[in-house]
Amino acid sequence: MNDEIRRRYGHVFRPFRIGKMEIKNRIFVPAHTTNFAEDFLPTETHVNYHRERAKGGAGLIIIECLRVHRTSLGRSGGLSGNDRRALPGLRKIVDVIHAENIPAFVQITHAGRHSENFVERLPAWGPSSIPWTGSGEVPHAMTRSEIREVIACYRDAVELALEAGFDGMEIHFGHGHLLHQFLSPLSNNRTDEYGGSDENRMRFPMDVLRAVVDQLRDRTPLGVRLSVDELMMGGLDADASRHIVHRAATEAGVSFINASVASYNWPSIGYHVADMSYPPHPYLDLTVRLRDVIGALPMLTANRYARLADAEEALATGAIDMVGMMRAHIADPEIIKKTLEGREDRIRPCVASNFCIEQLALHRPITCMMNPRVGKEKDWPVSPPQAERSKSILVVGGGPAGMEFTRVASLRGHRVTLWEKGSSLGGLLTIAATGVGRGDLGKMKAYLEREVLESDAIVECGREATPDDVRAFGGDLVVVAAGAEPDAVPIPGLAKALTVTEALAMDRGLWRGTSILIYDLSGSWSTLTAAETLAASGAQVSIVGKPETALWDINLYSRMTALERLRERKVFIQTRAAPVHYDGGAVTIRETSVGRETVLGPFTHVVVATRGVSRLNMLNAFERTGVPVHSIGDANAPHALLQATYAANALARTV
Repeated sequence: MNDEIRRRYGHVFRPFRIGKMEIKNRIFVPAHTTNFAEDFLPTETHVNYHRERAKGGAGLIIIECLRVHRTSLGRSGGLSGNDRRALPGLRKIVDVIHAENIPAFVQITHAGRHSENFVERLPAWGPSSIPWTGSGEVPHAMTRSEIREVIACYRDAVELALEAGFDGMEIHFGHGHLLHQFLSPLSNNRTDEYGGSDENRMRFPMDVLRAVVDQLRDRTPLGVRLSVDELMMGGLDADASRHIVHRAATEAGVSFINASVASYNWPSIGYHVADMSYPPHPYLDLTVRLRDVIGALPMLTANRYARLADAEEALATGAIDMVGMMRAHIADPEIIKKTLEGREDRIRPCVASNFCIEQLALHRPITCMMNPRVGKEKDWPVSPPQAERSKSILVVGGGPAGMEFTRVASLRGHRVTLWEKGSSLGGLLTIAATGVGRGDLGKMKAYLEREVLESDAIVECGREATPDDVRAFGGDLVVVAAGAEPDAVPIPGLAKALTVTEALAMDRGLWRGTSILIYDLSGSWSTLTAAETLAASGAQVSIVGKPETALWDINLYSRMTALERLRERKVFIQTRAAPVHYDGGAVTIRETSVGRETVLGPFTHVVVATRGVSRLNMLNAFERTGVPVHSIGDANAPHALLQATYAANALARTV
């Protein structure tokens, strides 16, 4: 380690111990569900995924939870903690992590009321018959014998984990999982010895913890992961949680505390996975306050630590001993390795778009907008194999899809020329990154731009492609990544509406005191960006859209907190409606279900948020040149950035 790295990250690279376990640095990969399992059993996808993160140099990896009971299995992609058929696969995961001299811990949990078992059609279990959301499944309230049954299953899961070779484990008291549900008055209204008083609500979680300690017999370190604040009115706030933290930390046999925030409720869980709208480590202060109640016990924490600089800042407080970087390691497993090699500028940044966790809600394996290789580590190596024949490829459009294709195709040895009609690369990322809470998109732009400019590709900005230009280029292939074509959405009586891009490009000072209507036809981040930015600039913003749900195309976790922020900014939202007439600033809105009309306004400006349409005319014109044509990103079909970067990477690996 050179002196510069030592100076900048002196706390990060200081060795550490948990119990008798030596850890080479203070960065860990927290437990996170991947949905890579098949029939609730580990797969080679797990093995390859964790091998790559172990090679990246993190100090500790905690793999995703083993679910202790069949009522906790939920989606088929989770891991069973009471099925011995899982043992060979778990051993493989442990072995690949150990091969890099990194300790492998595992989390053990029962998900409780939010573990809707879609495979075995079993009801979820919980302390009381209270669903996790207003529309959630009503759980089965556990009997005393079922409580004893689950405690026995925790013991079995401990033995399975030990037999698999894990070096340590943690029990989950937080995030609205079953033990947290017993702790919280929001989810526990029992009147027996497991409900009511603080002591009664702690009974089951503490019985589980003591059973696990007894089963372990000091064979490995044991930690407790918990939420320092439920972030729900009427739930366990920071003050109420201190007693629980103290009880867990002072229990014999506990080796560390892993502290974060939130519970599996709307919108609480959205804060647990704080997206790009929030600053780095937004709940650090809450965690630091726990130091006096846990004493000298090691304290781990996580929540939106995207850079080593953020981790260093937290560690420098002296209250935090290790920092979890989950989404950052999904985006780039080599954070530590690249830093130690002096290649920190080549780290693929996490921009906290939450596409990763969105996949879990959709019952799909995790992936990443920045790193489409997630879950494909074996089939899509970091350095793709060289193409059998180097082709001359013209890429039209330098947005995220065009840059990602150019980056990967150049690595394969193709001769790539990129034409971008704008003055610089970036496409819509350039203007989107100026929006309130969207600055991290600038990191995505900077990363892709640097990768392209440092490749062998020829980049020409200010160059618009015509069919004659394409014909004259004479390459082997044309890849159209020019973004979507704008589509006109006329509102009778309105001569001209602003696009989101035009609205974001205007002087923010011009918005103060104005009244803005956003007609939302995209339901996407573009609508949210316009609404938040204009409202923060002093405008009174109203959003009208046809679907029943606002911001319907934003992932569930980010949508939760986005709606909270819009409410705080007094943004008016009307769903199931569309503007049908504009008259001198007043807009007539028709409800799509009943046809009832109301008048809103007057509005200073109307902004229409659309996704646009695919580049059909351009594609047809280019095909007539006789050169094979592919399209990616919004030019192919307007979608989110996740689909754009994935399609670009996939195409570049096959041409």
